[in-house]
Amino acid sequence: MPFNKTIIQEKELSIQLFKDGFSFCTPNARPFFKFEKYSIVKGDDFEKLLESHSFLESKKIIGIHFDQSATFVPKTLYNPAQKHTYLNYNVSLQETHSIEEKESKDEQIKVLYPVDTVIEKTLQHYFKEIRFTHYSQILYDLSSSANNTDDSIVMNLHMQDDQFDLLVFKGKELLLFNTYPYQNEDGFLYFVLAVAEELSLSPEAFDILFFGKYVRYKKCYEALSHYHEKITFADQEGFVMFDEREHPAPYFINLFDWCESFPDLTKAEDWLPPKNYPFALLPTDQKKLCSIYFNTNTIGEI
Repeated sequence: MPFNKTIIQEKELSIQLFKDGFSFCTPNARPFFKFEKYSIVKGDDFEKLLESHSFLESKKIIGIHFDQSATFVPKTLYNPAQKHTYLNYNVSLQETHSIEEKESKDEQIKVLYPVDTVIEKTLQHYFKEIRFTHYSQILYDLSSSANNTDDSIVMNLHMQDDQFDLLVFKGKELLLFNTYPYQNEDGFLYFVLAVAEELSLSPEAFDILFFGKYVRYKKCYEALSHYHEKITFADQEGFVMFDEREHPAPYFINLFDWCESFPDLTKAEDWLPPKNYPFALLPTDQKKLCSIYFNTNTIGEI
């Protein structure tokens, strides 16, 4: 079963921020830089790093946060005045942190997570058009768009080297999202089975779908297969052999999520062409901006 995964193309750059380092992913390079040796700070050293693989020549740039946990809040229950309260259940905010708020594509979930403003401002200095998101929002959007409209239950699992993400859907409805630490296949299996028990799910009552299939997680796949038969792997029939061992989240190595997101309405004028410009000649992003935000197919109506 495939997700609607978009693969990185030429002149696209995915900057992925982790707790212990960061990765710059392009179609041709996926280096991982550890913070013990590298840092995201304005200056000659960082500029040399950016020039090493022509990263500054990228036209579309997305920044993906893995460095802090995110909190999902149903939009119907969301109160923007309670941002700190929602996040305090999972993370401790530091002085350099601000709270970022995103919304899922299906407009059902608010995604909250802390961001290091110093790092983001540094990246914005070098990449003026960079957009930021959280990896968990991408996982949710991929999952919700792929799941059926009936009441079938699917557990989606995203493997990382020291933790994994678990999303359970009943049709289009999210029943549970959480991230669990693990050190080996036994720890991984414990949490998966515990969630199934918590939700009163018998093995025949739900499917398990992994984001990709990678050699480094083979023991986890095999351990789970002893307890569950209905297991499939999205976007990959066989094992991915080149999974970049230093990268802690291999499913994202070649993923580029432009999010189909647009600037706030207050900045929409920056994206709009001159009045009466022919709609048919607009770039795709501007067409979608006009038709979605303004419900029109002609610039003259705006």
